[in-house]
Amino acid sequence: MAVVVCARCGQEREGAGKVGLPGSLGAEIEARICRECWTEWLSTQIRVINHYGLRPAQREDRDKLYELTREFLQLTVPAGAVGGRGAEPPDASEV
Repeated sequence: MAVVVCARCGQEREGAGKVGLPGSLGAEIEARICRECWTEWLSTQIRVINHYGLRPAQREDRDKLYELTREFLQLTVPAGAVGGRGAEPPDASEV
C-alpha cells in the first residue's frame, strides 16, 4: 500500500487504500489520508449521521456528509459545496 503524508495528521504513514467513495473525494482521500485517520473518520461518521439526522440515501444529506468528511479530514471544500463551511462533527461528549 502507498505511503502518504496525511493531510489531517501531517505524518508519513500507510495510506487509506480504497475507500469506496465516488469521484474526486474518494481519489483525494486515497491519495492524501492515512489509514489511521480514515479509520477514525469511519467511527466518527456514525455519530455525525446521528447528530445531524442525516439520511445518506438522499442526495442533499449525502452531500452534507461528504462536506463534513472533507472538514474532518482537513481536505479543502470545493467551491459551491452544499451548505458551505462551518458545521463541525460532534465530539464524543456531545453524542
